[in-house]
Amino acid sequence: MNPTLFISHGAPNIILSDSISKKNIQKISETFDKPKYIIMISAHYVTKDLKIISPNANKIMYDFYGFEDEMYKVKYEINSDEKLTFNLIEELKKENISISVDETRTSYDHGVWSVLSLMYKTLEIPVLQLSVPLSFSNEELINLGEKLKIFKDEALIICSGGITHNLGDINGNFKMKSYALDFNDDILHIIKNEKIKELVKIQTNINFYKNHPSSEHFLPLFIAFGNAFNKKGKSFNSEMMYSNISMESFVFDKE
Repeated sequence: MNPTLFISHGAPNIILSDSISKKNIQKISETFDKPKYIIMISAHYVTKDLKIISPNANKIMYDFYGFEDEMYKVKYEINSDEKLTFNLIEELKKENISISVDETRTSYDHGVWSVLSLMYKTLEIPVLQLSVPLSFSNEELINLGEKLKIFKDEALIICSGGITHNLGDINGNFKMKSYALDFNDDILHIIKNEKIKELVKIQTNINFYKNHPSSEHFLPLFIAFGNAFNKKGKSFNSEMMYSNISMESFVFDKE
């Protein structure tokens, strides 16, 4: 069985950095065998209902601006797979999860490829990307993760987002803001101690909206949590960056 990952992906130019987070993301793939394929959920692919990208997807997108010129020259070979795509759809529909192919989505956002390019210099396996469905409640996102368990024998499931994501309140002095530190501590407590009720009600946390003016970067954590047999995740990266950005990342079900 493959583990499940939640990775706070940070800025796309992490791939050019010498950060602790870069090194820890690079190392995590060395701790388990390469899977037959990857199922990935990224905060940068948000839809009303659940979608999966086109099985013909075979390129990366540069869905950011204002970064180093080198970022727009990055090449990374990545492909989906038709057979695996329609098998995933069929199996989820058996579990009463409605999902459809998004034929307009033929490339992978930086929440996918920036992470995978650190984990795998060359990617020789298919990557199926699911959207973050905004119509799903927290409980429904956890249930989606539960239903995806049937793929864990062959697939590595990676949820890519951010424990904190308030870009409008970043400042240049790099002193960490208390609301980000406190919220990060709360999430560590929840994940390390299997506090499902606290996770489901996370929007009632006093610091949630200070860290997430919009929720799309946090929502993948619900799917990762649901996908885990052992809900007590372990942190493999705890770096804090840019005054309020947590790079906290978790691995579930790794022996």
